[in-house]
Amino acid sequence: MVGGPVRVLAAAGAALLALGLAGLGDEPPAAAKPAENRPPESRPVPNSASFLGLPSTRETHCTVSDILEPSCGVWWGASPDGDDVKALEAAADRKMDIVYTWRGIDQPDVPGDRELRMIAEGRFVHTNIEARGFTQPGRPNLAYRDIIAGRFDSSLRSQARTIAELDVPYFVTFDHEADGKARYNNRGTPEEFVSSWRHIVDLYRSEGADNVIWVWNVTGWPGNLDRLPGLWPGNDYVDWISWEAYNMTGCEKMNNWDHVDSFEDALAPTYEWIQQEGPKHGIDPEKPVMVGEMGTTDIGPSATTKWYTDVPDVLRRYERVRAVKLWDSQVGDDCDFRVLANEHARRGFEQAGKDPYVHLPDRVRRLAEYAVTRN
Repeated sequence: MVGGPVRVLAAAGAALLALGLAGLGDEPPAAAKPAENRPPESRPVPNSASFLGLPSTRETHCTVSDILEPSCGVWWGASPDGDDVKALEAAADRKMDIVYTWRGIDQPDVPGDRELRMIAEGRFVHTNIEARGFTQPGRPNLAYRDIIAGRFDSSLRSQARTIAELDVPYFVTFDHEADGKARYNNRGTPEEFVSSWRHIVDLYRSEGADNVIWVWNVTGWPGNLDRLPGLWPGNDYVDWISWEAYNMTGCEKMNNWDHVDSFEDALAPTYEWIQQEGPKHGIDPEKPVMVGEMGTTDIGPSATTKWYTDVPDVLRRYERVRAVKLWDSQVGDDCDFRVLANEHARRGFEQAGKDPYVHLPDRVRRLAEYAVTRN
């Protein structure tokens, strides 16, 4: 693997070789169509070949970079309620590609048994390392200046060594939503956040954790966009850019939110800002995007179902988005995003998750596993 936190995209030739190594069969693929005759990536490709045990056209032309960016669709995942990913998967009738977990910067045993089990069962793991004391009562906030000073280097080095030994790709975020009201200028200044981020990345690198994929995550709220430049760690320290896409109709904590935002309404402002304004602030708009959390409160039977079923078609129009995770939790009686608690949300999430654009074949997953072993 290329050293450092940011790695180069896979070459098409190597990726196609990887498909062969991943067990696509001994027969050579059919001759490729001229580029002008190929269906656009944004359109679903008929997968009748799968009935014959052959890879689909979409699969054979898929590449996966060594930071796990697929060219043929989107990884589908979740932060499951109560960490019960199997109950969510049973309800969605599919496996989650990525599972989001939460840990503290003071915890040396990261990944823990929960993350290791997820990996052993064939999922990718994305862990948010919070600037909070998870080993302390009440999990208090921890100051960025203490991270910079090295107070938590011992636990961070332990985390890095454990991840390095996994020899599988592992997504990591430091202190997600640093632009949000609960964090911005709370645990430290934006400059201290950036210094903390770089300190952690450099420390992980020094321990050989080059299989870490660094995900910079912000809220995505339009009112916070002017905060993003000051929180950007730099292109050499970030692999994926991430933010949230919520509809919070009825959540009293959100100033009596009484309108409805579609998934696209929630996604678009930050996407457009990154594409148009990002380069002015040194942010590379070509980096892959992950929707770190998404979901809607109950907005009625048909509207709730449609909110989720619309997601794959929206993603086809936002080509930099290459991963999406559901926030499957409740943050108040009137702010419930659990799909198992709402049949209409469950049905919509299930239908959306079966769309081929967000249901990448196992062969593509094996290609991803191969991609991270390349130098």
